[in-house]
This record gives sequence, C-alpha cells and structure tokens, in this order.
Amino acid sequence: MRTLRLSLLIAGAAFIPCAALAQEAAPRSVEDYVCAFAGECPDEETEEEAAPREPGSPRVSATRGFSLSTPGTQRPRRPAPTQRNQRRPNQAAAPRRPVAAQGQRVNLRLSFETGSAKLTRIAEAEARIFGQSLMLPQLANMRFRIEGHTDSVGTRASNLVLSQRRAQSVADFLAAMGVPRERLEVVGYGPDRPLTGMRGSAGENRRVEAVRTS
Repeated sequence: MRTLRLSLLIAGAAFIPCAALAQEAAPRSVEDYVCAFAGECPDEETEEEAAPREPGSPRVSATRGFSLSTPGTQRPRRPAPTQRNQRRPNQAAAPRRPVAAQGQRVNLRLSFETGSAKLTRIAEAEARIFGQSLMLPQLANMRFRIEGHTDSVGTRASNLVLSQRRAQSVADFLAAMGVPRERLEVVGYGPDRPLTGMRGSAGENRRVEAVRTS
C-alpha cells in the first residue's frame, strides 16, 4: 500500500507546472547568491555542527540547490579526511577560497503572469532577495546579464519579444530597488537556448537567468 501511494505521488508530480515546483523549493537568501557569484560560502561542516540534523533527515547543501555552471571550471570536491588533514579540536578552519568566476549563471526561479512580463507576487519576493544581494559589498562591483528564455510553444518572433520584456521587467525591478542600471545588461533569447537535455517545448525552458559578466 505504501509503495502504491509513493508511485501515485511520483506520477502526479509530473503534471505539476514547473513554475509551481520552482516556488515550492527552499527559499533563497542573500547569502546563497553571495555563495553562487562570489564563492564565499558557509562551511557545511560548521553549519551542521551548529544545527544537528534529526536522525533520517536529509542533508541540506550550503548551495541550496543552486546549479553552478561556470564554463571550464568545476567546484573542487572536499578531500576525504586523513591523519594529515584532519582538523584538530582547537584548530581554526582555513578560509575557503572563492570558486565562482565570470560566466557563473543562476536560474532566478521567477514566474510571470500568463503571457505577460508582470512578475507574480511570489516572484517579486524572490527578485527582491536577489536585488538585496547585488548591493552587498561582495557583489557590489559585479555586472550581470539578465537573460530571458521561453519554450518553443508559439512563434519564435513573439517568444523573442516576450523573453526580452520579461528580462527587462526584472532589470526594472532591480533598478527600482537601487541597483545601478549600468550594472545590468538585458537580453531576450526566446526559445533559442533550451536547457540541455530538454525538448524545446518543455516548460522548464521558461526562465530568467542572471549571469555574472564581470
């Protein structure tokens, strides 16, 4: 019976719109964007020691599900502890070196009203967190490209216009918060850049991404 319920749950999830799935994900914080774009991430071991997990609870990564995709780079894996690199009880941890670089991109997980460039209320809250992070010292000198993307449903011409309008809507929202417009480049790619492994018509392709350009 339990197996049957699990199967029904998994099957039903396939029909949930991607926007709803994005909004149900764990909310992000300004620290998450600093981690993604500046590489200044909290130490996972320190976080776990400060907040012990309940038995059987899942481990939450310090990146909160960010998919970091810097061209030509890969985040180094933490080496397995050995007698040489094990931390002594009162030994201070070495500072973590930034791993983010120019070209880093993050899906902002923003949703819009159907067929328009108007951010939903939930998307405004998510965009506000991103805007706050852009004004922190760690990111204040960086520039970003706000990219709009759509699926392939409809004509390419209309999707190009919609993707540009949505990216511009996000940039306008950030500028209204105080982010200098010269730090923001706006581009709409329409359906031309679907996610790797996704059909052009897949809903996951409807997204706005922020790409660090400098």
